Amino acid sequence: MNISDYLSDDGQTMLELCSAFGLKEAAGGEDVQPLKLSEWNELERQIRSSSMKTPAALRGRTADELGKVLALPLEEAERIVRLLDRSGRLALELENIFSRGMWVCTRVDDGYPAHLRETLKQHAPTVIFGAGERHLLARPGIAIVGSRHIDETGIAFARETGRKTVEAGLTVVSGGARGTDRHSMDAAMEAEGKAVGVLADSLEATLRKPDVRELVLDGRLVLLTPYAPTAGFSVGGAMGRNKVIYGLSEFAVVVSSELNTGGTWAGAVEALRTDWCPIFVRFNADVGQGNRELINKGALSLDEAELEGVGEITDWMKARAGSRLKQAELLPA
Repeated sequence: MNISDYLSDDGQTMLELCSAFGLKEAAGGEDVQPLKLSEWNELERQIRSSSMKTPAALRGRTADELGKVLALPLEEAERIVRLLDRSGRLALELENIFSRGMWVCTRVDDGYPAHLRETLKQHAPTVIFGAGERHLLARPGIAIVGSRHIDETGIAFARETGRKTVEAGLTVVSGGARGTDRHSMDAAMEAEGKAVGVLADSLEATLRKPDVRELVLDGRLVLLTPYAPTAGFSVGGAMGRNKVIYGLSEFAVVVSSELNTGGTWAGAVEALRTDWCPIFVRFNADVGQGNRELINKGALSLDEAELEGVGEITDWMKARAGSRLKQAELLPA
């Protein structure tokens, strides 16, 4: 893989500014923090409205120059200079991950998933790391998410949804964790389909698993994460991963969710609030309170018995989502 095919000059600048990748190894890097998403959004606006125009134009500038041109406090300008000063070390780290079959691109690069950028807008991750064929990220997909601990009925539902997604020619998008995620992705693989696994932690460790690496090399699985390839698990990381799953998907299906707690609940509630995509929730007489409350909050119910009779799942979802939109338009404000 050629790094320049994934990262433009602007993209490399954005990586240096916004990612913790390679930061701890850089001299003096331990006490300088990469820009948060909100900080980058503001800096990007300032760059576009200045004489610099592009992120790459920040390179080679002194803190005084950046402060004057971008109207930044000197402390923030110095922080930017320090982050950009690690470019040499970062280049070595990039060669290392690319040589092991991983890649990286940023929100300003052409290879960044267009649907993710357009759906999440200013909330889209600044940097994503991945492994596998990037073109699979341009395929329409259905997110299938849920709790790690599900009963046999939930497992069957997740697998059937994954199978029907593949039958419709779409990609299964999930989180790669055990439970709901794994069952839906396994069903997609068994049906000779494609899947995207959005990880909350170590891309590097996941890719080392022989079965996973084989699927990646076969072009059937893409792994993706908004965090550095060696990042460990954190609750915040899992929450940030969820929005990427929804942002990549045309529709989402929640198989099971706890009430008012857990990553599945938080991700679904945020997606409903922001209207990232239509969300369907598994429903039956015995379904938990979390699923019921998501439906009360505006998600569309997907009855287990009804799923069995669904032919082309995307047409069915479009019809259901369209009827809900029309119904909402008729309701008084």
